[in-house]
Amino acid sequence: MTIGLVYIALLTIGVFFALVSGALGWLGDLTGGDIHLDASGHLDAGHPHPLSGTIVATFVTGFGGGGVLAHYLFKWDLLAGLGSAAVSGVALAGAAFGILEVIFRQTQAGSEFDAGDQVGREAEVITAIPANGTGEVAFVVKGQRQISAARAADGAAIPKGSLVAIDKVLGATVLVRPKR
Repeated sequence: MTIGLVYIALLTIGVFFALVSGALGWLGDLTGGDIHLDASGHLDAGHPHPLSGTIVATFVTGFGGGGVLAHYLFKWDLLAGLGSAAVSGVALAGAAFGILEVIFRQTQAGSEFDAGDQVGREAEVITAIPANGTGEVAFVVKGQRQISAARAADGAAIPKGSLVAIDKVLGATVLVRPKR
C-alpha cells in the first residue's frame, strides 16, 4: 500500500464520518430524538473538546486532503507530503474548533451571573430606601433586568428614582451609595 492510498483512505473516512454525523443529526431532528456521536465528550455542556470526535474527524479529513494534494498534485516526497498533511489537518481542525467554540459561546450564553458581577454597576432605586432600612434597586446584568433588596452603605435614606452604585453584595441584599 502506498502513502497515496493511505491519504485517500483517511480523506474518505473523514468525509464518511461527516456524512454519517450529518445524517444522524438530521434523523434525530425528524424523530425529536437527540443523537450524539462523540468519541471523547465535552469539557462542559455545549462546548466542544479539542479531542472530540468532530474535531478529530476534521483533522483526519484535512490530513488526508493535504496528503492527497501533496502526493498526487505537487508530487512531493514522503516527508514533505507528511508535513503538508499534518499542517493541513491541524489547520482544518483548529479552524473547526475555533468556529464551533464561537458558535457555542454565543448560543449557550446564559443569564446567570456571579454576585460579584453586581459590584460597581449602576442601579435605580425603585422602592425608596429609608434611613437604616431596606428598599429595592433595579439594574441590568448580562442584558437582563435584575431587582434586588438594597440598603444604603452609609445608612442614609435614598429616594425612589435615584441612581446609585452597588458597592457590596451581602447575600440577597446589595449595599449601595448615591451616584455623584
